[in-house]
Amino acid sequence: MSDVRARVTTALADRYRIERELGEGGMATVYLAHDLRHERKIAVKVLRPELAAVIGAERFLHEIKTTANLQHPHILGLLDSGRVDGLVWYAMPFVQGESLRDRLQREKQLPIPEAVRIAKEVASALDYAHRHGVIHRDIKPENILLHDGSALVADFGIALAASSGSRMTETGMSLGTPHYMSPEQAMGEREITARSDVYALGCVFYEMLIGEPPFTGPTAQAIVAKVLTEKPASLHAKRARVSPQLEDAVLTALEKLPADRYATAAEFAEALNDTKTTGVVRGSTAQPSNRTRLLPLALVGGIALGVVATVLLTTFRRDKVVVTGPIVHVTIDDGLEIQPAISPDGKVIAYAAGTSLHVRIFLRPVSGGRAVPLTSDSVSTQQEPQWSPSGGSVLYLANGGVDTVAAGLGGGTPVTLIGATNTPVQAATWSPDGRQIAFVRKDSLMIYTIASGASRFLVKEAAKMCAWSPRGDLLACTTPRDFAAIGFNMGNTGPSTIKVIPVGGGTAVALSGSASLNISPVWSSDGRRLYFVSNRDGQRDIYYQRISSDGHAQGDLHRLTTALNVVSLSLSRDGHKLAYSVYTPQANVWSLPILPNGVATSAVARQETFGHQLIESIAVTRDGKTLVYDADRDGNSDIWRLTLGEREAEALTNSPVDEFGGELSPDGSKLAYYSYPEGSNRGVIWVKPMNGGPAQRVNTDATVGIFPRWLPDGKSLDWGCGTQRICTATQDGAGKWSVTTSVEGRTNFSPDGRWSTNARQTDKGAVVTRDSISIMAQGSAQEKVLYVRRAPTDPSVTNIQWGPDNRTLYFRHAETDGRVSFWKLSIDGGAPRLVAHLDDLTRPSYRRDFATDGRRIYFGVYDRQSDISVVELIER
Repeated sequence: MSDVRARVTTALADRYRIERELGEGGMATVYLAHDLRHERKIAVKVLRPELAAVIGAERFLHEIKTTANLQHPHILGLLDSGRVDGLVWYAMPFVQGESLRDRLQREKQLPIPEAVRIAKEVASALDYAHRHGVIHRDIKPENILLHDGSALVADFGIALAASSGSRMTETGMSLGTPHYMSPEQAMGEREITARSDVYALGCVFYEMLIGEPPFTGPTAQAIVAKVLTEKPASLHAKRARVSPQLEDAVLTALEKLPADRYATAAEFAEALNDTKTTGVVRGSTAQPSNRTRLLPLALVGGIALGVVATVLLTTFRRDKVVVTGPIVHVTIDDGLEIQPAISPDGKVIAYAAGTSLHVRIFLRPVSGGRAVPLTSDSVSTQQEPQWSPSGGSVLYLANGGVDTVAAGLGGGTPVTLIGATNTPVQAATWSPDGRQIAFVRKDSLMIYTIASGASRFLVKEAAKMCAWSPRGDLLACTTPRDFAAIGFNMGNTGPSTIKVIPVGGGTAVALSGSASLNISPVWSSDGRRLYFVSNRDGQRDIYYQRISSDGHAQGDLHRLTTALNVVSLSLSRDGHKLAYSVYTPQANVWSLPILPNGVATSAVARQETFGHQLIESIAVTRDGKTLVYDADRDGNSDIWRLTLGEREAEALTNSPVDEFGGELSPDGSKLAYYSYPEGSNRGVIWVKPMNGGPAQRVNTDATVGIFPRWLPDGKSLDWGCGTQRICTATQDGAGKWSVTTSVEGRTNFSPDGRWSTNARQTDKGAVVTRDSISIMAQGSAQEKVLYVRRAPTDPSVTNIQWGPDNRTLYFRHAETDGRVSFWKLSIDGGAPRLVAHLDDLTRPSYRRDFATDGRRIYFGVYDRQSDISVVELIER
């Protein structure tokens, strides 16, 4: 161990544990350390003793106090500093990523859009520091870190402190690296302004584009001589894709005279952002200024190089398109914010938010701020916003038609473009010129011309979530088998395919298979790629596919994200900002009391289970003491048991596959449940003894098995094994199961086995009453009809459960406004009686499953959460 490291380790032992040396440069040695108080990794930099002596320890510590107050997203902040045992040190966050130097050594040149983005981020940091009186003086690739792709400027601490030391020039030392030194810094001038940092950033940007700095040479003196006397080579001559406007911006930053450069880093960033910049390209014509010609070369001889070590970082995965930069969380509100539409300029997000039955369109700036409602709450259904190509208005689906509204933050008066009919519009999208709208009614894709108000039929295609290509010749639409879960109902979703449809007529091309979910297509700015959401590898993630001019897939399918559970996408006009919504559902078991006086209760529901989990099926033991349910709290669904009144549940199963529908036998000795073997859609029924021992498979490979249920004798069970098919299994004395199949509806026995019941759909003339309830005495073939739903106001019947008294039936009803209610019915006849209802629309209960012990109703409550984020996309 070196003497310096030993001294630092001992002196800082009460605060930091020095783990290893990361690097050593001309000004400091860098150590990886563990912050004992905050349990985090940090980087500790210890100034070289000779540099500390020149600057002065007290002066250094005094001056870098200013650095500690630099709080900017692209500045690596200062955490701590001090002087110990004659050594001066300061601490910074330890950054996971890589330096720009590492990136350039690996790739030499960066894609132009990415180089522009990094330069603008650095310029933003410099402009902030300059406005706070801090000049960096040593901008170079080594001091630009890339954390998740976003630039962080490091080492403001040394820069500020060293620049304040009057003895620096007296000893012949100059802060900076010759490849990136401005002419005035190379000359040793004491008064260095923000324009010097602009010059250095121009050098770094030049290197990102060309692969080397503007001036190189075998020695430091040779490099500085070129800095003072020569003009940079033309960027366009070395890289033809560099536009004249971009070259003009770079060469302006590299002017010899500070007065000829941009006055601020913000002006440089604005020039990089403005593609309409005009002016003469200086690369091949500019001559050294008069002041440059008179610079004495003798001044460069005593310049010492300052090489500061940077923290080592991990590299990005290479791909043609990658997600980069920090994730910007646009919404973090409770509830659902979905269907983001990012404005053409990438500055504002329009999105849908609300409950499943009452949705509005909101606007929110990407940079932050409160949400502003764009539409009135008088219309209940407002979904799928899309910006007009000009960004002046937003289109959205409303009550079966298509409306638009001015996109100002103050809202406006909606205008109906496509009126509602008996068949609602399922999708709508602007043409790239804003003159037409493609929309879908039922199975017809239509084109609506705004000027004439006329619609024409394009193709017979049931579709949803359509996007018009930038060239205007293709439409990409999701054509799902099941629309139910695309939008605000985001649970189980049927497979769907993305098809590319020629606007001028022709055959639609399917880009994705129909075995998985494929939704929310969006085009890249050049129309050569299509981004979409798919669950082909598990959770919903973002993919992209290259598309030929005739709409066919080209090359491999690429995955951009992993395990995000994305719902929908949007892309800015330039293709660099990707907005997406992520769905994070959570469901727990709640309960409501059944009051003994027969009065329906809407008392506050009581939460029975706790955790970040999804629960689909629920059972309660007859004594009302135990809940059995499935939950995915450990990554996949297992069967759990909870003693009511306690918070900790016990896992009854623990296998790599998902297990559902658990139910204990009447005596509690056995557990029945079902699972899906990997690669199979045929459920397997299992019975597991509760006193130990392995689970036993009940059904064969030839049958389907879902939702097993114990028969009253506790020795047999049945389950659904196909459409209108019931399988029943009985276990003999040797433990072997024999399975029989019937084609009758599933039987629901009372606990004592005397009665059976079923809910059936009935037809009363032209009016279809959704459900009826009848019972049958065991051993009798005569049914007794207890209830028939005759009017829309009557409750529909869902999932009948017997009460423990063997004479009361309970069923669930989902009301049209989204509330859920529970009813009871006596086998002696009479009308159903409401016993409990949940009126809180912020806590929906979509699952039909519920359980009761005759004293309480147990049911699943979904706390659904969806938020919108924005990331940067770059090409590599």
